[in-house]
Amino acid sequence: MSVPRITAVATATPRERFTQPELLALAGYDDAQRRGFFSRSGIEGRHLYIDRATFRPNESLDELGDRFRRGALELGEGAARLALARAGWEPADVDFIATTTCTGRLTPSLDAHLIGRLGLRPDVQRVHVGDTGCAAAMVALQQAWNHLRAFPGRRALVLAVEICSTAYFLDDRLESAVAHAIFADGAGALALATEGPGPSIVAHRTLFRPEHLDAMGFEYPGGRPRVVLSKDVRRIGAHMLGEMAALLMASQGLKRDDVRYWVLHSAGRRVIDRARTLLELTEEQVAHSRAVLRHHGNMSSATILFVLEEMLRRETPVDGEWGLMIALGPGFAAEGALLRW
Repeated sequence: MSVPRITAVATATPRERFTQPELLALAGYDDAQRRGFFSRSGIEGRHLYIDRATFRPNESLDELGDRFRRGALELGEGAARLALARAGWEPADVDFIATTTCTGRLTPSLDAHLIGRLGLRPDVQRVHVGDTGCAAAMVALQQAWNHLRAFPGRRALVLAVEICSTAYFLDDRLESAVAHAIFADGAGALALATEGPGPSIVAHRTLFRPEHLDAMGFEYPGGRPRVVLSKDVRRIGAHMLGEMAALLMASQGLKRDDVRYWVLHSAGRRVIDRARTLLELTEEQVAHSRAVLRHHGNMSSATILFVLEEMLRRETPVDGEWGLMIALGPGFAAEGALLRW
């Protein structure tokens, strides 16, 4: 049976890039603890879909929603078009599109808007994965994988776009300050097919730990999104990265030394640190995750696609090599895929 392959990957970011000191000034924190969240984040700068000349921190819900809509469609279309170009496809070649976001809401959904903007066929099949957090790109990837296994020879497009800057909340909670220090805006897209170049997705897995349901997510006081981000996430996340890696390797009888490439979600500096220790990885093996965090911050669901693109840009995999791709999200969940070139 044909195994779906990642034919191309592409990303897009807003034009405006801010250094961490600039964003700290915008946030207005003056106490040492909150300022430390920015300075010790391992992040140099982030792209945000805001106009630095006109931005103000008291945007209304309507203004936030409008900015999310404009940013999601602009970045989503940009990443999707670049992925199609890198795959050598025309929009009409796409048989299935899976989209995801958790930082805003559109009805009609994101996929419906992009079908027209991209010029996809009117009979294209689609699914939108909502409210699944930082792991959502992997959930969307699973849906595309399932479609291609059911219909070999078809082509699929996966898109994750997040405008995290429209999900900020000004209050006295430390969780809010941590979120303001790490999250950013961006979009990532994958082209998948059962034929052609690129790594095969040999297996994918989902792992839930519902006892940690309240550790991460959103709540909506007054209708405005507010991040829930427990300090336990760094421990839970690293442990679940290890569990997922073990599950995926066991599916093919692999050992850790058999895996050459580690595409791990850039959740935060401490999560990467703990995962590296737990998985007994070298600094080189987590370098791509650190690079994405340093240059882009955490872009929620889109982040894992940035790490994959970074790895492919820096490495030259050869036939037969293995890779692991794992993202974390609320639930608490780990979503993973086993790749083979």
